[in-house]
Amino acid sequence: MTKLKFHRPLLILIVFMQSMVLRSQSDYKVDTFTVVYDTLTDYNSLVKENILAQKWFFLFEKEFDLGFDFPFYDKSFDKISFSSYGLGLFDTESPSWYHLYTLDNDWDICDEPTSLNNIKYDYRYKFENENGKKVFKLEWHDVCLYGLNSTKNRPFNFQTWLWENGDVDLRFGDMIRGDTSIFIPGYGFNTHSSLRAGNFGLVNTNDTKSIFYADDYLSPNILEGNPDEILYFGRSTIKTLPHEGFVIRFKKQTSSTNDARPTLPFPNVVGDILTISTDFPFSEYQIFDMSGREIKKGIDREIDLSFLQNGYYVIKLKDGAGIYSYKFVKQ
Repeated sequence: MTKLKFHRPLLILIVFMQSMVLRSQSDYKVDTFTVVYDTLTDYNSLVKENILAQKWFFLFEKEFDLGFDFPFYDKSFDKISFSSYGLGLFDTESPSWYHLYTLDNDWDICDEPTSLNNIKYDYRYKFENENGKKVFKLEWHDVCLYGLNSTKNRPFNFQTWLWENGDVDLRFGDMIRGDTSIFIPGYGFNTHSSLRAGNFGLVNTNDTKSIFYADDYLSPNILEGNPDEILYFGRSTIKTLPHEGFVIRFKKQTSSTNDARPTLPFPNVVGDILTISTDFPFSEYQIFDMSGREIKKGIDREIDLSFLQNGYYVIKLKDGAGIYSYKFVKQ
């Protein structure tokens, strides 16, 4: 399989600057929220399938029949090809370009399976029904970077979900923090190839539209435009490591997936008092600064913020369906 490479003239710089200013109406919007990360159970194991087929157990490139028509930009597909790199392809006429990005990297399982009944490190997939909608789930379970044998190369876990209404989720599990060779804070996901890894986004099959989630995961840049220009300059890289349970949802504008984060229950610019709407049910709130440090929690709807310095903060609201994150500005 061909990995993405980009070699373009510097004239792209002019086109890039124009495309970042003049954006067309987006086919997708981005929603983020926090859930309890659930590893797949009663799943299909791609490592087991590879062993039984006498293939390399640590690599895969497979076409999946979704069982539904998946609307993607202005087309619809009932199949998708995924590879162990974490990339998805809808249009097989362009084999060197992937139209669904998840965590583009040279992923590998962290250790060999001891037997067919004991496969701890795996690529897992499952077809399910959630809230009355069909969804295809694919999980990289305890994966590491290929070619990095350091003790710092610890396991990562993440999932890609494709909903029948066209929504795409990237769900983060246990992503080892601290002393790891996989992720470099402020830079992004490490790779031993020349490709800068860690792209989260979608690219249409004509290679004319894209949307990427970049930079700090709690205060992202949402980049839209020509994918060649965005990827060429490395602007699409995520540079901070999402917490466990964090979900990035690329939500098709015509979709109605009903487990997304509810509407913002307060103004996103607040003064000394943050008031949560009575229309929003919750059992507890937590407030964090942008470094992830918890600074306050409670259950009241009128929250005294007079002690806070002006700046950006994140509030998490917990209810029976999950935990929802919102960014706000204290002024």
